[in-house]
Amino acid sequence: MALLLLVPGCYGVRIRVDVPERARLRPIATPRIMYADDLDFGGLKQAADMSRDYFRRAGDGREFALGRDHFSRQQIQASIDAFMRIMEETPAEQVGRRIARECRAYTPMSTPRFTAYYEPVLTASTRKTERFRYPVYAKPDELTLVRLADFFPEDSRHLHGAVDSGKLLPYLTREQIDGNGRLDGRGLELAWVDDPVALFFLHIQGSGRLSTNEGVMRVNYAASNGLPYTSIGRYMLDNGILRSGSSGAIRNYLAGNPTSRDDIMFKNKRYIFFREVDLAANEGPIGSLGVPLVAGRSIATDSRYIPPGALMYIRSQRPVTDENGQLTGWENFSRFAFSHDSGAAIKGPARADIYWGEGEEAGAQAGYMSQGGKMVVLMCGVNPARNRTRRADQAGRAFTRVAWADVVDGHGTSAGAGM
Repeated sequence: MALLLLVPGCYGVRIRVDVPERARLRPIATPRIMYADDLDFGGLKQAADMSRDYFRRAGDGREFALGRDHFSRQQIQASIDAFMRIMEETPAEQVGRRIARECRAYTPMSTPRFTAYYEPVLTASTRKTERFRYPVYAKPDELTLVRLADFFPEDSRHLHGAVDSGKLLPYLTREQIDGNGRLDGRGLELAWVDDPVALFFLHIQGSGRLSTNEGVMRVNYAASNGLPYTSIGRYMLDNGILRSGSSGAIRNYLAGNPTSRDDIMFKNKRYIFFREVDLAANEGPIGSLGVPLVAGRSIATDSRYIPPGALMYIRSQRPVTDENGQLTGWENFSRFAFSHDSGAAIKGPARADIYWGEGEEAGAQAGYMSQGGKMVVLMCGVNPARNRTRRADQAGRAFTRVAWADVVDGHGTSAGAGM
């Protein structure tokens, strides 16, 4: 007998059937293979459209390896179109069967880890005052980007710096900019804020809304100084300053200890410069693909391993918080999502940073996220090219193909903590 479980708030249905373990290893083309998705269909369609917008502008040429299979950028775009046709044309109870039959699922060989980020809202001023004296800087003209692929086509790394006496040298550190005022008086200030800790977290998030006397200014990542990212949370844990590395704990300590605040923040030498962007109030910030992010559906990944714009399916646990932003528990979630962004701290095939939304509540919840789970890249309705060499490249070796039944039933190779 089958137990039919309707998942609240989902447009998918999960059906679990008690069958012998051996039967679970049979071909997956069965109507009992279902899925769960905790978000609405409108957000899914919006996120798919953002990927389509990216592909229309991205051009051709690059291929991506997943296991032994290779996919072109056009195939990834076609895969999203095929997936959305499945979702729009198919009754909910048959969607899982069609995905199993028409889509290939690839999961990282290592255990995934999920974090989250958000769009902060800061009180700001377009004029410097005694209260508003901490600047949000635009990109300096002398900050130079060098793409090594322009010289060595197989090298995807890039460098930021400034040219001095014919040499490219590292750019200014956070301490030199914020501590020593090396950019003061150059007219680079987009606005000023009244909280240096909030400004530091704006740098971590890479985008934000500045509520000024003249309205809301949307600012987005323009460039970094190119120096390595250092987690001050990890530094504070390793040195016994904190027992919890959550963003709330970090914020509270920095706000309550102004004498050591700057020294701790300066440990992270990486510095972010911003640009003003014209976005509707209901649009998310611009991700690295140049499209607005969709809360819960857009994730930041490492583009060396996961194709930009690609469709994914993720499972993990999300924090539950009270009206004061305090953690009260955890609940499971599963959903389709898209790779729309990247980040300096998001490295490796099994890392995913979920865009959680805007404002204080989203920030409180995002600050607790550091969970294991499951993630797959889905390719629907397209036939890959096989790698003809004996050994796949590094990106390909990081993934293996799995059955969709294992993904939704929890028997895949990448189940992690918290599931």
